[in-house]
Amino acid sequence: MKKRLTQFVSWVDFSIHQRERRNRETPVPGYHVHRCELKDFHKAAYLGDTQTVQELLSRKKNVDSRDRKNRTALHLACASGQSSVVALLVQWKCDLNARDEESKTALIKAVQCRKEMCVTILLKQGADPNLEDNCQNTALHYAVLAEETSIAAELLRCNANIEAINKV
Repeated sequence: MKKRLTQFVSWVDFSIHQRERRNRETPVPGYHVHRCELKDFHKAAYLGDTQTVQELLSRKKNVDSRDRKNRTALHLACASGQSSVVALLVQWKCDLNARDEESKTALIKAVQCRKEMCVTILLKQGADPNLEDNCQNTALHYAVLAEETSIAAELLRCNANIEAINKV
């Protein structure tokens, strides 16, 4: 009986621990990307194939071209954390504040997906940290939601509006 009680207590402790862990791990929305739907340029950006991205841009590919969901290569590179591709696209003067179908900027996607290096590159190049998506969330809202204090601090250093109000 004592052994079964110990096993039960262990199971309860484990369950509580798992629930607490899940509560701390706020779900991070990325893009649901079906690579077969992406054209070569967007696929290369998403996968971090810097050489292919460079080659396509050299052949006059529009750096701000959109996929079916109105995402740019910058959005996809940020969502997958491809900082070398982000740096390359910035070098080619991409639109840092382009919006996807949900009005999310690449900066918002980088924050949502917890890609700090991409966030740093975008902010250093002048991405606007105060643009809102369809739900009136800014990059700072998403950083706080994900408990990403270093990203939130970086956004605040770049004049993110701490007073911004979103939809409840």
